[in-house]
Amino acid sequence: MTDTGFRVARFSEDYKYIVDSNGRKVSLDDPSVVHVWAIDTSPYTSRLMTNVFHKLGWKTRITGRTTQEVLQYAKNLCSGRECLPCVSMIGATYRDIVENRGNNEISLYYNLDQEGPCQNGAWPIVWDTFARRLKKENIVFLANPGIRNNYISKGDSIAMELMTAVITGDIMDEAEASLLCLAKDKEHAMEIFKNETDRVVDAARNGRSAVKSCLRKWAVNLKKISLKADIRKTPRVLLFGGLNVMFVHYPISEYFIGEGIIPKIVDFAEGVLFLESEDLIRYGVKRGITDPKEQFKTSSILRSFFSPKNNLKEAYTTLRMRMHMTIIDRIQRNIRKIAEGSGLVFDRHIPFLDILCEGHKYVSISGFNETPVTVGRFVTSLKTNVYDGMINVGSFNCQPAMNSQAILRSLANKFEVPYTAIDCEGPSISANQRRLLETMSVQAKRVREHKNAFLH
Repeated sequence: MTDTGFRVARFSEDYKYIVDSNGRKVSLDDPSVVHVWAIDTSPYTSRLMTNVFHKLGWKTRITGRTTQEVLQYAKNLCSGRECLPCVSMIGATYRDIVENRGNNEISLYYNLDQEGPCQNGAWPIVWDTFARRLKKENIVFLANPGIRNNYISKGDSIAMELMTAVITGDIMDEAEASLLCLAKDKEHAMEIFKNETDRVVDAARNGRSAVKSCLRKWAVNLKKISLKADIRKTPRVLLFGGLNVMFVHYPISEYFIGEGIIPKIVDFAEGVLFLESEDLIRYGVKRGITDPKEQFKTSSILRSFFSPKNNLKEAYTTLRMRMHMTIIDRIQRNIRKIAEGSGLVFDRHIPFLDILCEGHKYVSISGFNETPVTVGRFVTSLKTNVYDGMINVGSFNCQPAMNSQAILRSLANKFEVPYTAIDCEGPSISANQRRLLETMSVQAKRVREHKNAFLH
């Protein structure tokens, strides 16, 4: 390749500092370094995550939700025919560069990072290509806290704080949807919700224990809000479909709230666990193990240390991942139990391994994509009997999403709970998709009426 004189910025080998475009070493908390959260997560999750960054002394910026403007920005770098999460993050990143980035800023853009058959699996090549095309110095396009970079060099304690932020954000979204549907005085209720939630979000600057302490007060104070109906007797639907959902759910969730039906957006934590578990699954396949229970079994991983055929570094990383997932499961249980005191959360905790094992019955987890997660979420959620309707929300250009729809189309016929699949290619729905939602609304209300007849 011809030397154009352009040099990209990058992380150091140990991820403890940035090597800028002039070759200088710059610490991650340097005033010139800005950590930009370019993933379309809920406002609560985004703010909680960036407050963990603030605790580390990192300057941050949030790009916000997916809009038509964001998708148009993406076409400066890509075709627009890629999967929606890909287009959204590219558009959000490019818009931030054009509109918000300072002249002397070293920008770190946080994106999903995954190796697999979907478009996200090509991120390293994609962002390297964009960097050379834009020829802008002092930008790192693929920052992502994970076990491979020791969570941007900050270790396990920060990993758990980030996961606490993600899990708490999921809870906030669930409670907000319930309140929007059931509050007697919606304006007053949302004012209380905002004030209490802001305290929890701000507590993330002080660590996990501070978040949990504020969350207990949050639950007690939200419990005092008057509701016009019992949450147990209110229709509820699950919007699931993996990481696609958080980029496209807006018009769907807003429609159901308008109908008095509580939409539950599948947890972002589930997607993070999928990404976290990938190397663990790969290590199992390398050892000839395809069953998820055996892959995730701690004793099996420990035995692998004694085989000369196995890589000890991989074995250690796998064991560390497994321990992380055990701790994350406990955090999920604990935070949900605290939040249940608000009377506004209703979902049941399902361990991620249970979701994988159920999905594996229909499609192998060795494909390293979200199809078994989506299928497993459908089946395990139905077993909880919490939901009165299931909406598989996907993106047409996401192959794992299309695979899950093919599997669930026939599987859903075996259950009485209404099911439909919707492909969204932006923050809007078509007239035909709206008709599908109208049908789902009628069916979900009918199912809930039938269930309520048996409630005491």
